[in-house]
Amino acid sequence: MRDRCDVLLTQLIGRSTGVTDEQVAALVLEHYGITARLSRLTGERDENFKLTTPSGAEYVLKIAPACESPAATELQTAALLHLERVDPRIPCPRVLRTREGGASIRLRDAHGADRSAHVLTYLRGRLLCEAIPTNAQREACGRLAGRLARALSGFEHPGAHRAILWDLRNVGTLSGMLDDLPMFPCRPLAGEFLAAALPRVAESLDGARQQIVHNDLNRRNLLIDPAAESQVTGVIDFGDMLYTALIADVAVGCAELIPPECLEIAPAVECCEAFLRGYQECMPLLKKEIELVTPLVAVRRFMNVVVNEWYVRNNPHSRHTAAQEPQVMRTEIEFALKLLRRYVAP
Repeated sequence: MRDRCDVLLTQLIGRSTGVTDEQVAALVLEHYGITARLSRLTGERDENFKLTTPSGAEYVLKIAPACESPAATELQTAALLHLERVDPRIPCPRVLRTREGGASIRLRDAHGADRSAHVLTYLRGRLLCEAIPTNAQREACGRLAGRLARALSGFEHPGAHRAILWDLRNVGTLSGMLDDLPMFPCRPLAGEFLAAALPRVAESLDGARQQIVHNDLNRRNLLIDPAAESQVTGVIDFGDMLYTALIADVAVGCAELIPPECLEIAPAVECCEAFLRGYQECMPLLKKEIELVTPLVAVRRFMNVVVNEWYVRNNPHSRHTAAQEPQVMRTEIEFALKLLRRYVAP
């Protein structure tokens, strides 16, 4: 288990930062014929740049980390091209072709590492995390998530059969992360959660319906119309895509759309039900899948706390996320444990 944990954790450290603004400007001009003003964006693993042309056109350049396999990088562009073919009305980024007609380019950074990059259209809109949350929003998000899952149901790609930490099936590896966090403020409570979650949750996922999914439908990856905040206008960041249980993707969406301050079971369940109503309009779920939503929501909320803390401690210079106060972490894990106990007897 420790070896598997070490492999997964290498994805979160050692982010490549060897590409300069000057190199990016030269690359996009050479391969895409674009002259643009650059601004850096944050990212957990990728180096991301927003490109703005003199005419006002906007794009995003995503440069994969050196440690990522070419198949994993190609997965994102292949999925977006697939969505463009099967359901072009889904509001997601479009892949910009190079002058040679390719979907990506290769480059060598300042450290001599070979890396892959691609350019996407930039979706305008307001991040969902900046809006006052409502059940109408959650239902609209669920509807978009269902359309996305339905469109991806016929998609196959070898890069999707990979191991990433954010797969809910990997909840067991969090014990190894906790071993690396000797000052974690609520270790006994975290151990209690893991003891209750394993192995039943992971086993249930292995027997559930499987396909390629987005796997990161959080409030920073969903866009809304600023003038009509119940209208979802876009979904971005396909970097955590993989082949896993369909219901895991649903649970991630449910978990991420529960407001952080919502720590009571009844209103949390109401949030999940709103998302599920929208989702099932486009992608009906089986009864046994719906029964897994609550424990998987608990796993995602717990995972968010532990992975965030590990990431912050091991990437002190990253601007991608910030440390949480110990009491906030304790409260969040207590809430996750309450959710889990609705499914697994203590």
